[in-house]
Amino acid sequence: MHEKELLEFFLTEAEEHIVQLEKGFLELEQNPSDTTDINELFRTAHTLKGAASLVKLKTLSGIAHKMEDILESVRDSQLTVTKEIADWLLNSLDSIKFLVAETVNGRPEKVELLDEISNTLRHVLPEKAGKHIENREEIADSTTDEEATGINSETSPEKENAQFDKQQLEERRSLTRREEDLDTTSAFVKVHVDNLDKMMGLVGELTILKNFFISETEGANNLRNEIEYACKRLLKEIDEFDGRYANSTPGKMSFVDSLLEDFRELEFDRYDGIDLFANSIKEIMRDVNVAVKSISGFFDQFLTHTTRLDKLNMEFRDIISASRMVETGKLFQRFMRIVRDLSDQSGKQVRFIVRGSNTRIDRILYERLFTPLLHLVRNAFSHGIESPEDRRAGNKPEEGSIVLSARRDGNSVVIDIQDDGKGIDLKKVYQKAAKMGIIKNRENVSEARLHNILFMPGFSTNDEIDMTSGRGVGLDAVRQIISEINGTLGIASEEGKGTTFRITLPLTLIVVNTVKFRAGGLEFSVPSSLVHELMDISAEEYDREKNSIKLRDVETPVKDLCNLLKLNTERSGKKIPVIVFNLLSGRETALLVDEITGQEDTVIKPLGGFLEGLKCYSGFSISADARLSPVINPIGLLETRTEQVEILQEKEVKELKNNILIVDDSLSVRKFASMILEHNGYNVLAASNGLEALTVIDEDNVDLILTDLEMPVMHGYELLRELKRRGLLEVIPTVVLTSRSNEKHKEKARLLGAKDYIVKPFHEASLIETIRKHIKGGIIIPAE
Repeated sequence: MHEKELLEFFLTEAEEHIVQLEKGFLELEQNPSDTTDINELFRTAHTLKGAASLVKLKTLSGIAHKMEDILESVRDSQLTVTKEIADWLLNSLDSIKFLVAETVNGRPEKVELLDEISNTLRHVLPEKAGKHIENREEIADSTTDEEATGINSETSPEKENAQFDKQQLEERRSLTRREEDLDTTSAFVKVHVDNLDKMMGLVGELTILKNFFISETEGANNLRNEIEYACKRLLKEIDEFDGRYANSTPGKMSFVDSLLEDFRELEFDRYDGIDLFANSIKEIMRDVNVAVKSISGFFDQFLTHTTRLDKLNMEFRDIISASRMVETGKLFQRFMRIVRDLSDQSGKQVRFIVRGSNTRIDRILYERLFTPLLHLVRNAFSHGIESPEDRRAGNKPEEGSIVLSARRDGNSVVIDIQDDGKGIDLKKVYQKAAKMGIIKNRENVSEARLHNILFMPGFSTNDEIDMTSGRGVGLDAVRQIISEINGTLGIASEEGKGTTFRITLPLTLIVVNTVKFRAGGLEFSVPSSLVHELMDISAEEYDREKNSIKLRDVETPVKDLCNLLKLNTERSGKKIPVIVFNLLSGRETALLVDEITGQEDTVIKPLGGFLEGLKCYSGFSISADARLSPVINPIGLLETRTEQVEILQEKEVKELKNNILIVDDSLSVRKFASMILEHNGYNVLAASNGLEALTVIDEDNVDLILTDLEMPVMHGYELLRELKRRGLLEVIPTVVLTSRSNEKHKEKARLLGAKDYIVKPFHEASLIETIRKHIKGGIIIPAE
């Protein structure tokens, strides 16, 4: 088999093995004494090792071999699973994920990973278990063993240990994750053979129906020719009649036939020219009627078959959609590690529960959902779950819970993120909103309005910033992403009991049902899944001063699409069409348009790179008459912060400070550089390694990065490579700040995309000059 095809099969298989191993390792850590599934985990690691060796991924195969040794020792009761062993298994799996991702991107294996994993293993294994593994490896063939594991026989464990001092030893023991959100999803999905058979059967039926339409079209052409011939005959007779009697006087015309002189009119029917013309017209019309009846019958059958074709098309679409479906359990499992790591870092005891993992969603939704779910899970952990002390004081168990569930609801999928924490403190939200000028002091505000304020950009109830919250970003991005995939977001909370975020999504994005409407002479559409209600209101019901309408006796905010897009309205009559959206639970928003024209199943195409910044549109659709129409994104269009516009007019302005991210494992360097930058008017963010830096970039806007090269967990070159992979080096200039001054280090940094290179120790003037060379001045924002 061709190597490329073999590698593609391996990547698909490796994805399943990684998911199974990660789930098993986490369960094994929770219940070390329960080794019921240890044989299955051992076989999975063994299969992964063999498959990797087959496609010549020796480093990956070697790590899987080490993992297999540990699992075999656990199975033989030679080793007990401790937290250190579980950490090693999970970290080794992270390395395998990294190697798979490198292979997908066409890059060679990072061979030093195997030595790193091997050295770390020596420090976490008890002496007895270590000897058990060594004895087993000695029995194996030395050549095969060395090739599979990458162990150099010339370097003994004793020599290797001698090379590390105490601090390095601790670093080896505490090897942390390389990237918490690394996804190993391949570009392939498995399709059941039954689905393929059904698809091929439908293709056959569609082909037969297509041939029928071609045949019937030929018959329609013949009927058309007959009608055209009859019409020509009719026109010819009319022209001849007109030429014959154009100049005659009807009252004086006589028609005499000598053969009929002996008969009176009642004894023999006589036909003059007019009679003959009338008979010809009648005969022609009979022919036309026969042809019209035949055409009517044809179109009746044509409509029947068109209806059948539509049903076949829908069935075909559903089966193809089913082939693209992915179980939500694969997505939810990625958050088990995240919650586990957050628990270790914060000291909070949290149980992560997954429900409805067999619910299937479209692969496109699967790929787009990770970021919003990550924000919501972190939000539940940071804002919702209390510390063990606070939970005890509130008569709650010390261990909190975060539940991630999915279920099918008609043609939608509902995903809930629920915690049993302290709930949303609406009083605190009100006070913070009043302080920021979003609402007025003592203003009467509904619970739904306070919930909506949580989704405003820059709003956060946390006064302190940490790695998971407090920067005022996240929930606004969540709602934006959910709206882009035609979903809605709801929120429910009870103080002291917990909070639930509910995401409702369509089953698939292949074909979307839309509501079509017109405004300002242009055609628009919006996914019907986002529409709560269609209605007409009178001009008197529209309060132009308050921009609101009464909807079931509730004052509902409303916006005029023509005003928003600067279009000339074409409304006629006393009724104004209104589209009502329910963007958040309990809070409806209305949009005035000129005319609602109907519904249509269509495909929504993205705008493309040049227009992707237009947040009020989610793409464009192609209608049945081949016309393009913009698809409205209600979140981007309707959720304009009008309060902020008023604030800009009233307050004085000041310059926005640029955000500089310092990435260095030395606290002294971070403090010294921060003092210099803050003194020169910059805002400073800090991270101790590359992995923390990526988290900061995900959570905050960064205008420039200063990074060291030599750091634990993720060094500077790895950070540069990851930034380049994400396409961030083009928008965030990155400058290396290191003590390494030789050309070899500089050249590698330049090749990886670094914009500049500063050698420690550095002078304040040179640092500031370098920064100003790569970033521009600030923009204008309202002063506090």
